[in-house]
Amino acid sequence: MILKDIDINKLKDLFKAYKENYIITNNDYIHNICYVKDNEVIGFVIYQNLYDDIDIIDVFAKEEYRKQKIATKMLNEILNEKYNKITLEVNTNNISAINLYKKLGFEIISVREKYYFNDDAYIMQKK
Repeated sequence: MILKDIDINKLKDLFKAYKENYIITNNDYIHNICYVKDNEVIGFVIYQNLYDDIDIIDVFAKEEYRKQKIATKMLNEILNEKYNKITLEVNTNNISAINLYKKLGFEIISVREKYYFNDDAYIMQKK
């Protein structure tokens, strides 16, 4: 089941599974889509909505639930809405995520050098 805009405070344990010391602020522009299975949130997409443009901040599914199209289902919730463009950045070494984004119609439009410490990031966009 997919739920939208869950209270960020209810996601803190999942954020810890994603990344130690992960902090996301709550404001009118930040939204989330969560995937729930057996009353447990097992994945999320955090995104920012500014004037019909979307910036995807993070996509995560718990490791034991990966390869089950959970990220695809959550991202499709955003893609099924009307937006001018959707942008994200992804580590150039994250081949599985890059392939997923390409399948969903995103294109590489730029590279940010050393965005992830020593790794570069692709800027990907879907219009």
